[in-house]
Amino acid sequence: MNAFSYRPNSDHTQRMAPKRVLVIHYSQTGQLTELLQRITGPLVEAGIHVDHLPIEPLVPFPFPWSRVAFFNAFPESTGREPMPLRPFSAAEGPYDLIILGYTIWYLNPSIPITSFLLHPQARGIIQGRPVLTVIGSRNMWVMAQEYVRERITALGGSLVGNIAVVDRSGNLTSVITIIRWMFWGRKDPFLVFPHAGIRSADIQGASRFGDLLADHLKGGSLEGINDALLRMGSARIKPTLLVLERRATFVFGKWRRFIMARAHANPQSRIRRVKFFSIALPMLIFLVAPLSALSVKVLGLVKGRTLRKEIEALLRY
Repeated sequence: MNAFSYRPNSDHTQRMAPKRVLVIHYSQTGQLTELLQRITGPLVEAGIHVDHLPIEPLVPFPFPWSRVAFFNAFPESTGREPMPLRPFSAAEGPYDLIILGYTIWYLNPSIPITSFLLHPQARGIIQGRPVLTVIGSRNMWVMAQEYVRERITALGGSLVGNIAVVDRSGNLTSVITIIRWMFWGRKDPFLVFPHAGIRSADIQGASRFGDLLADHLKGGSLEGINDALLRMGSARIKPTLLVLERRATFVFGKWRRFIMARAHANPQSRIRRVKFFSIALPMLIFLVAPLSALSVKVLGLVKGRTLRKEIEALLRY
């Protein structure tokens, strides 16, 4: 446990055996950590015992990233391959709620969070517990969440809701601002471009979800929590982005196979192909994205009703 652990001081609160919440997360830039602190702040104020379990890779990822290192994480991200983690443990005894916070890497959970979900110790923490996911991402998170949903179920947990707070800038705009942030560590506004990442107001506003969670936990039931969160705007899926994300997931699978085609026989082949990919992907995004966006909008109009039903199902827990 780290310094964020909360211990109630009131004798009365101790006698009442306060509700307990465990927050599991990995945050490379600190943005997700800030988001989670906003959400859990009202829980602490309500006398709920909150522990934080940060997931840490045995070999940390660099930040800011080099171009090659950033794109070299692509095969393991899209392949959902685990990496060694530093030892971790949670306090003994059941938690009333587990909050699993994660970010998106190449349309998948970050490698450290994927590694946790595949770790032998994860079942002992998740099994039999209600789980709320909190996502901090650029804009596309649905396919990653579906994978996380499957893993939580496989570990014996029960997914009770999801909060997804995203960068509200346009798709191409956010690509530029995020690349600048990831490669140079700069997230301040520049030229005509806004602040990189999730808006400060959206992070601060996430405390409203914490107020709702505190009320449900103090009331002794999480029933209906997802519907209540959705009414507060906890997660929104744009039909056009859903179609685009599915297309990108398919294309990413092909790129991964290309990069890894000769990697085992010739490790240098992987690096050469990663370097090619690091140039080709941004170019394709800016050259193909406008045409792709137009076709996606047309498809959204044609299949609007079907997409809306799919989105309703994706948001249901």
